[in-house]
Amino acid sequence: MLNNLKKYRYDSLVVIGLVVITAAVYGQVLNHEFIIYDDPAYVTENYVVREGVSWKGFLWAFTTLAAANWHPLTWLSHMLDVHLFGMQPGMHHLVNVFFHVLNTALLFLVLRQMTGALWRSAFVAALFALHPLHVESVAWVAERKDVLSSFFWLLTMWAYARYAQKPGLPSYWPVLLFFSLGLLAKPMLVSLPLVLFLMDYWPLGRLRGKRETAQAPMTSSAMPEKQGKKRKQQLRVQKRPPAAKGAGKWALVLPLVYEKIPLLALSAASSMITLYAQQKGGAVAPLSAVPLADRIANALVSSAAYLWKMFWPSELAVYYPLEALPPALVLASASLLLALTFFAVRWAGKYPYLLAGWLWYLVTLLPVVGIVKVGDVAMADRYTYIPLIGPFIALAWGAFDLSQALRLPRAALAAVSALALCTSLLMTHIQIGQWRDSVTLYSHAIDAVSKNYGAHTGLAIEYIRQKKYAEALPHLESSLQLNPHYADTNLYLGIHHYHAGRYPEAVERINRGLRVKPNWDLAHEWLGKTYLAMGKADQAMYYFQLAGQAHADNAPAYTGMSEIFIAQNRLDEALQYTLRAIESQPQNARMHNNAGFILIRQGKVDEAIPRFQEAIRIAPDYARAHNNLGGALMEKNRVDEAIHHFKEAVRLEPGNQLARENLKYALAQKKQVKKSGR
Repeated sequence: MLNNLKKYRYDSLVVIGLVVITAAVYGQVLNHEFIIYDDPAYVTENYVVREGVSWKGFLWAFTTLAAANWHPLTWLSHMLDVHLFGMQPGMHHLVNVFFHVLNTALLFLVLRQMTGALWRSAFVAALFALHPLHVESVAWVAERKDVLSSFFWLLTMWAYARYAQKPGLPSYWPVLLFFSLGLLAKPMLVSLPLVLFLMDYWPLGRLRGKRETAQAPMTSSAMPEKQGKKRKQQLRVQKRPPAAKGAGKWALVLPLVYEKIPLLALSAASSMITLYAQQKGGAVAPLSAVPLADRIANALVSSAAYLWKMFWPSELAVYYPLEALPPALVLASASLLLALTFFAVRWAGKYPYLLAGWLWYLVTLLPVVGIVKVGDVAMADRYTYIPLIGPFIALAWGAFDLSQALRLPRAALAAVSALALCTSLLMTHIQIGQWRDSVTLYSHAIDAVSKNYGAHTGLAIEYIRQKKYAEALPHLESSLQLNPHYADTNLYLGIHHYHAGRYPEAVERINRGLRVKPNWDLAHEWLGKTYLAMGKADQAMYYFQLAGQAHADNAPAYTGMSEIFIAQNRLDEALQYTLRAIESQPQNARMHNNAGFILIRQGKVDEAIPRFQEAIRIAPDYARAHNNLGGALMEKNRVDEAIHHFKEAVRLEPGNQLARENLKYALAQKKQVKKSGR
């Protein structure tokens, strides 16, 4: 009883320490902004998410393939953030930190439960919490899917460890539930059933026909950490029923395979849905774009690079460009991976955690290593969030066994561990600061990685968003020099030309981007806008329709079509597409204003007024909507209310001559009414 109390006391202190340190180092994200990389798609420009929690949003989350993924639980978590905190970026960031803290505590408790090793489990959890490679997954709002799915990953492991202690349907259901929820957050969990096989091997020992309890870690690495005790802790073994004669190891392996069939089936289903979503979203690169040999070479080099960055986490960046790899580098990377595999297999009998940790790394990295090429990056720090747990385990248990073999004082190992964690904490603190805003993030990536055309383009996109076109142009030109075929650079150079009024140049550049990504709805949308600005309605309509076909909820495309129909005085069709735009973006003030404008043109003043009011509710500083509402109120002889809105329009846009004239007319009307005595 006393031993159990002591154990829980130590465990509680470790958990509290991990929580406090992790929260403290990541607390700076409270002052961070949203960034332009995926945050618009997930939160800031996603009008379904911006509505907060709703029944409509719930249905959308389970039916949409937006962002080239199917992860309804992630969408719902973002909606809940908006519902609770509005559009305060710091609070959205803190929710990511909250899940990272939970994951850190869970990782410690799961390892502690399965191995009984207190300080090794704590060291692995601390590395997980404080390693700079994990900053991207935590300090980036759009990567909520990473920390959320990992939360269910670790809960699945915890439930599986309990199931291994007492197999049966009641203890199996939580495994199935947590795994399903994890897949609904991010499909990267498809490799988890294979990791559970590794857990069967080590530390659960189920492949040996016995299962060690949480108090009895296996092999030499699991000897009690206080070796000076007179009586060592004894393994408590639950033996399996004797296998049929001659059945051999298959009698042990097959039941472990059978029990994972439901999990493997869920993984297969999730993989098929994900592949379909990414192909439909144009995220999967065809073999013609990236040949298989190049994919394999990049997979080998990136797998080795993650290990190098695990020990030396320098030059971390939000974007690592794809580039031609020297054969010598590919060969060296392959040699390193083969050598580590040989070493792990060679010493698996005596140190099974080496093989378990190494295979954990390879298996969990496989879905994102780039054989099926998604996106245009060579690698990404966020891909290491779960995979590095394996090497962390091998490192912690290996260092402990090595210190025992060399008879080193425990203080020496503790000092080295503390130094490693303090160094990691400092580097993580610095790396978190690089995610403060888009300009800081991409400027750092340009400095960290040479020839980083993607980072140059990202910085240019942010400058265009800020309407700093002069600052954007040099970065677009630099990116173009580094990679003239990069689709994003060509598109945004076209957008830059559009804003400068150079419409033919804009069309030419956007078309270059489309040659690389033929079904790109954003490029079609901007071609439509450009042709509309050129007065070429037929060409504009063609590209808006293409953009609308790519995504059924493409509000900008519907808006463009609506404006064409307004110009052609085809008001019924204009209203139809405006309402479709509102349906997909109900918080878009411009769409409500356009709907009101069309209704006014149709003579439906009573229906137009609520549209203008809704536009103002969404965007109180929308001068045009105030002016239009004033005009509609004048039609209903509500002169005082109209004057208020005309004044607001003038206050918000002093140069709005139409609003000034309307205000002058409304004041004259009011004066005339007073004179007449009515």
